[in-house]
Amino acid sequence: MRISPRQLGIDHRPPPHCGSRTRTRERPFAHGFTRALVGLALSALIALPGAAEKEQAAKQPEDTAWYAQTFARGDARVNVTHLWALKSQFRAETVARGHKLVTIVRGDTYYVYDEIALTGVAIRRAPAAIAADSRTPRPFGNEAQILLEDGGEKIREEVVSGQPADVYQITDEEGRRVVWVTQDDRRLPIRIEVFGRKTGATRYKEYVDWVIGLPLTDAFFEPDPGVKFERFELDEFIEKTLERDPVAAIPILYGELLHGRAPR
Repeated sequence: MRISPRQLGIDHRPPPHCGSRTRTRERPFAHGFTRALVGLALSALIALPGAAEKEQAAKQPEDTAWYAQTFARGDARVNVTHLWALKSQFRAETVARGHKLVTIVRGDTYYVYDEIALTGVAIRRAPAAIAADSRTPRPFGNEAQILLEDGGEKIREEVVSGQPADVYQITDEEGRRVVWVTQDDRRLPIRIEVFGRKTGATRYKEYVDWVIGLPLTDAFFEPDPGVKFERFELDEFIEKTLERDPVAAIPILYGELLHGRAPR
């Protein structure tokens, strides 16, 4: 928005009986004064949203709201995903072949739907998955914790994109997992590398743009009211999957949030 000096109450008419030489001498002062007032007005406009954001952030406990972006690649494909969490509530958005796949997990239900087709499934979560909600700081980005629980160990320290990182690794009958994490109490993942022994393929994931303490609300974790869901108990959905029923063809990208972690 352009702010006109006339809107600030400044009279630009020349004073009576002033010649052109006098007006020329006074113009730099007038223009400088106008710029100063405009600068003050813009500073006030900029400061107000910042103050509001600080007040909102103060109301939100820091370690209950999270955001991160991931870049995953493997099998010649690259996926970009946005991830949010508020306590145990989870939302992820991934675009594949022009379709946005939205996953929402809250309470006892796992939702996944195509935002373009406005169709999806709602599945009742396993008790083991619900119980795990209270054992992790957030529903995503817990790779280092899981690796250590499975018996992994720290193997070295590195600098990744200018940031010091601890590197953890585990090798077992399924393959090899390597996790780079920040050197602080949160242990946020920076990079993941997974080698599958059966396939001989390696998958990579990069975490970028971690944001903590966003002013998220429960409403953000509500599915789009325009989506038509087919609802299933977990056993029913598994049966549909085994039968290769088209209704079960929608990707379940976060299986541990649906049925819990599989024992290794």
